Amino acid sequence: MREVTRRAAGAIRARVGRRSDLSRRQAMALLGGGAVLAAESAWLAGWQPASWWGVAGTAAADPWPDSPAYVPGYPMGRSGYAPDGTAGATAAYPLASVRLLDSAFRANQGRTKDYLLFLDPNRMLHTFRLNYGRPSAARPVGGWEAPNMQVRGHTTGHLLSGLALTYASTGDPRAKAAGEYLVGQLAQLQAIAPLAGYAPGYLSAFPESFFDRLEAGQRVWSPYYMIHKYLAGMIDQYQLAGVGQALDVAVRLADWVDARTARLSYAHMQHVLETEYGGLPESLANLYRITGSERYLRTAQRFYHARFLNPLAAGDDALRGAQCNVSLPKVIASLRMWEETGDQKYRAIAYNFWQIATAHYSYIIGGQGNYEHWTAPDVVAGALSNSTCEGCVTYNMLKLTRLLHFHDLTRVDLLDSYERGLFNQMLGSQDPDSPHGFVCYYTGLSPGAFKEQPLNYFPGGDPDVYATDYDTFTCDNATGLETQVKFADTIYSRDARGVYVNLFIPSEVRCADQGITLRQTTGFPDTPVVRLTVVSGAAPMDLRVRVPGWTAGPPEVVLNGTPLRNAVVPAGSAGGWAVVSRHWQPGDWLTVTLPMSLTFNPAPDNPAVQAVSYGPVVLSGLYGAGYAAAGPAPGTAAAPSTASPPSTASPPTGNAAGNSAPGGVPGVTGEGQATALPVLDTASVRRTTANPMTFEATADAQPITLIPVSRAQHKPYTVYWQTTET
Repeated sequence: MREVTRRAAGAIRARVGRRSDLSRRQAMALLGGGAVLAAESAWLAGWQPASWWGVAGTAAADPWPDSPAYVPGYPMGRSGYAPDGTAGATAAYPLASVRLLDSAFRANQGRTKDYLLFLDPNRMLHTFRLNYGRPSAARPVGGWEAPNMQVRGHTTGHLLSGLALTYASTGDPRAKAAGEYLVGQLAQLQAIAPLAGYAPGYLSAFPESFFDRLEAGQRVWSPYYMIHKYLAGMIDQYQLAGVGQALDVAVRLADWVDARTARLSYAHMQHVLETEYGGLPESLANLYRITGSERYLRTAQRFYHARFLNPLAAGDDALRGAQCNVSLPKVIASLRMWEETGDQKYRAIAYNFWQIATAHYSYIIGGQGNYEHWTAPDVVAGALSNSTCEGCVTYNMLKLTRLLHFHDLTRVDLLDSYERGLFNQMLGSQDPDSPHGFVCYYTGLSPGAFKEQPLNYFPGGDPDVYATDYDTFTCDNATGLETQVKFADTIYSRDARGVYVNLFIPSEVRCADQGITLRQTTGFPDTPVVRLTVVSGAAPMDLRVRVPGWTAGPPEVVLNGTPLRNAVVPAGSAGGWAVVSRHWQPGDWLTVTLPMSLTFNPAPDNPAVQAVSYGPVVLSGLYGAGYAAAGPAPGTAAAPSTASPPSTASPPTGNAAGNSAPGGVPGVTGEGQATALPVLDTASVRRTTANPMTFEATADAQPITLIPVSRAQHKPYTVYWQTTET
């Protein structure tokens, strides 16, 4: 066997090196599947695609000082990462070019990395192996990954992405090795799909008969959702970690999706699309970007859900009652389809949705949804619960906002919105006391809200524990494996003229286009000063620093100790950019001081109900436990969470959104007269500590402490207050 493997590996290496027409499938036929898979495993371990990594199999010449020798490299002037979209190909910085420095963001990244490396890949592969009739001695896991759960396997797709993102962000070879192992094992299972009774290319932890049920209109929990997770994970492994075998798995799986859906009529497919399918058309568009095969673009177009998307294309608001996280990935896919096809209908969907959602459906922290659904537009005070702002929704909203940003780098409102969701919700969704970086499912906004695991799905769970190592695995735990390790991806952007500093997070960026490395140091948001220093390299370029719309006055801009006048260029109705054009040299430094002030933000449906912010930071009062004990708002007390079926083996209704009919949300309005809120004396709010940011105030005639909502952990907190007695 070793000799066969050696000869197979040599043949494949020689053929690929000569760009031979010997396909992998032909090699399978000639040499046998087992030999080829074994050969590939050995060969791919030392190979990286030259078109992506530069010199094949070599280490970067200038790794980060605290990283291993090998750090991913990227083609000059491009990110090379298909999920960045066509505009992001030149505007985004590769994750490998940005390093987080000490901050809460880096601490979160580290805890999540530890968890990614802690997870036993064989336990995560257990249900996959059983599904293909293969033995598994691994101990089964629980939660949404239990062997009887219809969504089993979804976390493994996110695990593939999280490991790839971690490798790109940190260069840690353990993340690459874990990802390669998972890819190799899944590839072997995919290769024997026909032996297990499945169509060629099928890959999942559940039987293909789930799709028969879906097409027959029977109850089943979102099978295409899982296919999306696997496809996205394989694309990330290929593009971010250089695992060549992952592309082969992705292509085979996409071929299966094409074959499965091509035989359905348009009307039949529209019925199928009433069940959640995640961002599958987005990943198909990304695969088209990688391979150039029109087949995947055609397949992606079949996943156009007309009932939800057509109103958005026309500029109509039809969000009320729709499940947020079922719907948002369809919008992201539309943006990518516009980029790949040029069809303006897709563009209209993305831009119209963003405008409608941010103007009429967002809470102060940037999240959306009450009990995971959109309520009526402009309802906030009447839709406060401990089940607002599911993490997956903001995860996807940030993806959409980022892609829109690449099409207009100067739009400050996009980045202000991104910052609000990132700093207030996503950073604060992780439990800093958890060594494995567990995240909460919701960020509640009712009085006395409490971050916890979703007790609607796990009624016996410990409310003071966000998740467990192997017995939770909700969709938010899964997306958290990605969010917390890719904080570096939007801090900076670029164009032909230079660098944009979008977010104020301690970090270094290697600007390959100019041959310059910049370091950003800041205590933001506790302190308003952002300092940028040229660490190495010299070049003429424009350095632009975002001046947010929330800035409470003209920023102070200082270059090498000299104050600059007229450095701020306005952009839009609020905010702008501090722009400095010069020939930058090592040691040059620029500081921008951004004035902040207290703001009282009224709810659109009840101006007397207000949230307090300081700059972009939403403040939460560590107060309100008595209000929480009194119960939720009328109209929401009995409302189940229906974003996904509860923690049982079967969904409660005909589709994953829990909707019994299109546009309907049975038992959930998310709208009601708000329960009693603490009364805040707005005149009493004052800052008492600069770092960490701390305020004091009086509520209900009692002294209270206010801190950033992202730092409210393991204590009841209140974000929205009654500001006048009624």
